[in-house]
Amino acid sequence: MRIKLKPSITAPLLVFVMYLLMAASTLADVERLGRRENVFLAVIILQIILFIIPGIIYCRFKGNGFISKVRFNRFSPDKIWLSVCSFFVLASGSALVKLGLYAIGYYSQQYTLYENYLPNDASSVANLVYILIAIAIIPAITEEFIFRGIILGEYTEMGTKPKTAVILSSVMFAMLHFNLYQFPVYFFGGIVLGYVAFISDSVFCAMIVHLLNNIFSLLFEPQLLRLISQTDSPVFVLFILVIIFFIFLILFLQCVENIYYTKGIRGEHSAPQKRKKRKKANRFTPDTEALLSPVLLMCIITYIIITLTLK
Repeated sequence: MRIKLKPSITAPLLVFVMYLLMAASTLADVERLGRRENVFLAVIILQIILFIIPGIIYCRFKGNGFISKVRFNRFSPDKIWLSVCSFFVLASGSALVKLGLYAIGYYSQQYTLYENYLPNDASSVANLVYILIAIAIIPAITEEFIFRGIILGEYTEMGTKPKTAVILSSVMFAMLHFNLYQFPVYFFGGIVLGYVAFISDSVFCAMIVHLLNNIFSLLFEPQLLRLISQTDSPVFVLFILVIIFFIFLILFLQCVENIYYTKGIRGEHSAPQKRKKRKKANRFTPDTEALLSPVLLMCIITYIIITLTLK
């Protein structure tokens, strides 16, 4: 069985279903769940229900050839440096965005979708390991599978420009967290991770960057915020962050140049890919069609309603 609807409909529809599942998960008895010994297992199961099962069902109904769009490709060793540079761009850039929000009084300390499920005592080594698995490793896999795998792949395949595909997947990724104050942070993260997946042609590369950033957010970001709030010269710390961001942004762009130069030498993607001819009745370009999707609008309205309700 194969779904005949266009990706501009089915891609945001998948995200819309996950929005509803995420909203339903907030009705769980968090206090009772937090006292259970299997809280980390519960968080993992929650992520499987939210991401893995809908994603697998989506791939199944899209047909056997769809999995090639998800970019389950190995990445060569030259992409490792790209991942390292991307991580520092993401970590330092996200920290700057969060500090900017904090400075104007709109900062939220939520750093994960599953923060409410975390136990208060995370000081033991065992709890730390469980937290890294449940809150850092698993989300990096599940979220990248959906947003940089399926969603980005769908928009790219339908013929949208790379920047349009990255922006749309980033918007839907940011809205998933249902936190208005953190929207710029997650949107920025989605942009970086989207280009990492697109340039490396591997969702695994984006998963690694996402994982490193999750670990940084969990273990080091609170200390960074405390350092800036307590230090006598916060401007100096901010200056260091800006320097790190621009240094690794330049290195990242240099990696991109080298990757495409190597592809050019090998003759890979040397000619622009032919887009499928659209019927004359369709007056919209793929980019316009994706942006004007009624299901995308439905996702935005749902995000606003749920965010205001949760607030």
